[in-house]
Amino acid sequence: MKWAILFLSILLSSFIFAQVGQLQPVKPNIPFIPMLTTIKESQIIGPYGSAWKIYWDGWEGTLVLLKGGKGYIEVSGTRYDLEYVILKNPQDNIAGMTGPGYTGKNTNLGHRIVFMVDFARTPANKSDDQRFDGYVFTQTIDNSSKRAMAGITWWDGIPFGFYATYWSSVPG
Repeated sequence: MKWAILFLSILLSSFIFAQVGQLQPVKPNIPFIPMLTTIKESQIIGPYGSAWKIYWDGWEGTLVLLKGGKGYIEVSGTRYDLEYVILKNPQDNIAGMTGPGYTGKNTNLGHRIVFMVDFARTPANKSDDQRFDGYVFTQTIDNSSKRAMAGITWWDGIPFGFYATYWSSVPG
């Protein structure tokens, strides 16, 4: 009986562990139905702008996106200017890079946002700006309490994750 239990344990563990030896998560049976309508700028920016709480690699700040592709990130009371483009596809080349979700296949979602933050405070030198390349959540875009975005940023050529949650509209 002991040998049978040992054999079953070994057999079961071979099903649970992948070939690389890591525990694999069980895929939940949640139906995914992507929203196939295009996101509008007003859903992300609002009439004058929008404020988001942003988190990246241990840093925390407030992301403010204003009309016209400008804005800032405020960290510990210090503001750093930024420029952004929104409603792009992963295939679009922005400042020399396609999106992290590049597949070579166009989509109509247009839910990509790219912003370049001037942490070095050198407005004439765009090459030292930190790039954030993310995606606005499509399923919750109309629910302000669940509106969010996530993506990656690079520092010194190393990618790091970031996410931001909608906080409020900028008053006009």
